[in-house]
Amino acid sequence: MKQGVEARVVTAALLRRILEEGAYSNIIVRTATKDLARRDLLFVQRLLFTAIRYLGRIDRTIDDRVSRSVDDDVRAVLRVGVAEILFMDGSSYAAVDSAVEAVRVGGNPRAAGFVNGVLRNIARDGEPALPAGSEGEALRLGVPRWLYEDLVETYGEEAAGSFLDESNQATRVGVRRRRGDAPGEPVDGIGDAYLVDDVVPFRESIASGDLVIADPSSTAVAAALDPQPGERVLDLAAAPGGKTLHLWDLVGGDGMVVAIDRNAGRVATAERRLLRLGADVRWVIGDATTPPLKSGTFDRILLDAPCTGLGTLRRRPEIRHRLRPESAEEAGHLQRQMLDAAVSLLRPGGRLVYSVCTVTPEETVDVVADIESHAPENLPGQELAGGVLLAPHITGSDGMFIAVIDR
Repeated sequence: MKQGVEARVVTAALLRRILEEGAYSNIIVRTATKDLARRDLLFVQRLLFTAIRYLGRIDRTIDDRVSRSVDDDVRAVLRVGVAEILFMDGSSYAAVDSAVEAVRVGGNPRAAGFVNGVLRNIARDGEPALPAGSEGEALRLGVPRWLYEDLVETYGEEAAGSFLDESNQATRVGVRRRRGDAPGEPVDGIGDAYLVDDVVPFRESIASGDLVIADPSSTAVAAALDPQPGERVLDLAAAPGGKTLHLWDLVGGDGMVVAIDRNAGRVATAERRLLRLGADVRWVIGDATTPPLKSGTFDRILLDAPCTGLGTLRRRPEIRHRLRPESAEEAGHLQRQMLDAAVSLLRPGGRLVYSVCTVTPEETVDVVADIESHAPENLPGQELAGGVLLAPHITGSDGMFIAVIDR
């Protein structure tokens, strides 16, 4: 197989699995590319994320040149080739040549000439001009028009565009220091949060538990709760346990940390991982809307609620293709049920933090609208009604809304 062809073959196959089977890009890249050389692995991730981010423009460009139906495997190769030609800075000749070879290797040799012709045409003439207005801007940014217009209505055209532009950029890796020396660039305003260009130099520190991979926005959530040694701390909807571990670290092993999640498999995995890292957390299988716990018994409660996940578009670009116009409202209804249940478990004088890794008002300010909440102190971000927003264009982190409820 020619050099570079395997990477395109793998990328096309992964793209189909993500779009047709619902696979998660950030997970599938790690598991499906473990046998590739690191250089090829990084190229596959970059090419795959680019194809997902700009899928609307890619398909529009292909369809402008092709008047007949195209086999799904062949279309996947075309999508990858167009992504490379239009949105990456490599050689268009190499992109075309590798795509032609990839379609042959994939069992469609008769389509080689077709792929060659389409991609050479696109390499020569580029994509069709984008339409004016919100339709064109949504295409430019790679999101559904309804989503772009919703964000503009909430945050204004400039902020919405900045958020989506930054969400389409590759991101550095966030790590949280548990022990040892500072590993990279510290994040202003978020203690023990750092950014590194590559985790490879820190493999031993991650394996030992001195460092954990965590976006700065996630590190900020536990910092906002600020649990103290000796307190009873609850983490609702806790798996996979990254924030639970941070809560354990903050109480210093002196106190009690209880974690609830409804998924037994995820609970088992999280419990094993945290025990290996020295965190003796009490895990409970249960639904956060009706937690099987006594009311008024916890000093600190974290509800990092399931959400649409728009704040994580940099690392999970396929989210934009899976949301529906009603997704945020549906999530907000569930989040409010969880929040009401969480408040009932808080003792007088206690603190509850509500957080979601998204930016929609239905899941952020609307959820806490009639609850007395405030932004956490000493954290960066943009203050909103009842909380604070971290985001790629504001803090360089994932999008995260954090609200503090003190009783």
